[in-house]
Amino acid sequence: MKSDSICDESDKDLARQFDIFNVPDGYIEDPYPWFRRLRDHDPVHRNADGSILLTRYEDVRLVWRDLTCVVDRRDQFKRKFGEGPLLEHHTTSMLFRDPPDHNRLRQIVNPYFDVRSIGRLRPAAVSIVERLLASIEDGQVLDFRGEFAFQLTIEVICEMLGVPREDGERIQGYGKRLINPLNPMVSAEEIADGHLAVTQFKDYLIEHINRVRAQKDIDATANVISALVSAERNGAPVSENDIIHMCILLLNGGHEAVSNFIAWSIHYMIEFPEAMEYFRLRGDDVGVAIDELLRFTSPLQLQGRRTTRELQLHGVTIPPETEIVFSVGAANRDERAFVDPDRLVLDRHPNPHLAFGAGVHICIGQTLARMHSGVALPMFLRTFRKIERAGPAEIAPSVRFRGLQRLPIRVAR
Repeated sequence: MKSDSICDESDKDLARQFDIFNVPDGYIEDPYPWFRRLRDHDPVHRNADGSILLTRYEDVRLVWRDLTCVVDRRDQFKRKFGEGPLLEHHTTSMLFRDPPDHNRLRQIVNPYFDVRSIGRLRPAAVSIVERLLASIEDGQVLDFRGEFAFQLTIEVICEMLGVPREDGERIQGYGKRLINPLNPMVSAEEIADGHLAVTQFKDYLIEHINRVRAQKDIDATANVISALVSAERNGAPVSENDIIHMCILLLNGGHEAVSNFIAWSIHYMIEFPEAMEYFRLRGDDVGVAIDELLRFTSPLQLQGRRTTRELQLHGVTIPPETEIVFSVGAANRDERAFVDPDRLVLDRHPNPHLAFGAGVHICIGQTLARMHSGVALPMFLRTFRKIERAGPAEIAPSVRFRGLQRLPIRVAR
């Protein structure tokens, strides 16, 4: 049996050898042992390309909130993607724009993501969930990720944006192909396909944008596309490219991460049956539990910033113009910030998790994500008293996003 000191030295070596751009076998299935090694032994970790990986909660929070650290990736993405539509999207969308451009774009769509606006979408979400539940037979095996979580979130975001619900699978296809190149290691073929996906997504959206433009009177409260076109018509500083790439960002972010979150929640609650009973007994009062599931699952695993000044962390000097990658999943499982972090504690309080980010770029869709999960999870769990695995969960081969491709389950009322 190995002594603690030998195990400690082994973990140190594994932490130092780790490279987020070439993750070891088993990382995709379970990254959390690697996060622990890095937090304990190499919290300011240098990747093979010279970038810095942060895994401790306080470090991630500090850099995320630091306004001197920027999201602009024009030079880095140009080297990675080359010129073309993919570069255009990932340097035009709000996600990769710094203030004041970020603030200008966010201000236009903010009203659609406040509590009141999302509340108006709740009846539609309830109706969709009721329809989906009614279609599931007692004892049926279903892919919860694709047949339930995805269907709910894509239909609601299509309604919100102002595009047909039936276009959901088409939109998902474009979205997956254009975000895949954000992963650390991608092939030239995947990058080329990403360029094509952006072009196809733009062509799709311009038809709907022009349909609204053709209206004599635009109801800016009808949906997000109408709001953006109305702002354009009234002289707001928003270009056609701004409108298109904002819509791509919202359509993509508004369903992919949320459907993964809902699917991961059921995946983990099968392992923690008491969590299912908690939801069944609490009714709609599940806000605290949703936060714990967000902390525990962290669907968005990696984010990044570029330094514009020298930073000091744990005695390490990080010079200007350094790419910093920070692991949200690692920060949300940091025992320095959370007691017993690898246990699902649905009444955990306080719970200052970072699943939605921090600072000026905090996730605009967090209210939408809370609404979706606050409707879907209690209704599903109250409808089906027995939920069990019907096969292994299939985890998406992505480092940046922790997602499920399939979650086969068997349910009974």
